[in-house]
Amino acid sequence: MLRELHSYLTCALILFVFALTETIQVAPNVKKIEFNDLAIAGDDSLSGIITDYGTVYVTSITRDGCSGCEEQKPLYQELAGNVDREHPGKTVFSNVHVHSKEGFYKESEEAKKIFRHAAYPTYMIHVKSRHGILETYRAVYPTMEELGKQINESYELADHYKKEMDKSA
Repeated sequence: MLRELHSYLTCALILFVFALTETIQVAPNVKKIEFNDLAIAGDDSLSGIITDYGTVYVTSITRDGCSGCEEQKPLYQELAGNVDREHPGKTVFSNVHVHSKEGFYKESEEAKKIFRHAAYPTYMIHVKSRHGILETYRAVYPTMEELGKQINESYELADHYKKEMDKSA
C-alpha cells in the first residue's frame, strides 16, 4: 500500500512539473529580433519595432553568455502571457538578441551605441507619439512585477497619443 502511494505521488509530481514546464513554453511568443537585422537602421532601429499608436512596446535586450538573461527569459515570457490575457492586443513584447563571443564583443559594443544601454538584460518600454518614439521606462534586470507595473502605467499614455492622432486625422 505504501509503495503504491509512493508510486502514485511520484507520477503526480512528474505530471505537475511537466504541466508547469509546458505552461511556460506555451506562453505567447515574444517576437525575437536579431540585433544585426536592426543595426542596419542605426539610431533609428526602434522604428522597425515601434510602429502603431495606442500600443505599448516592451523590449528586452539580451546577449549570449548572459546568465541574468537566461534566468529572466521564462519570467519575461510568463509576463507576456499574463499581460496578453489582461490586455489583449494592446502590448507587443520583443527580444533583441545580441551575439557575443569570448574576445569578440563588436556586436555588443554596437548595440550599446545604438540603444544606449549599460548592461544585459535591459528592458525598455516605448509608445509612439506625434513627437516620435517615446521611452516611458528603462531598467537593467528589473523584477517582472516592476516591469508589469510600468507596462500598466504606459497604457494611459499610449491611449492618449492614439486619440490625439485620431483627432488630427
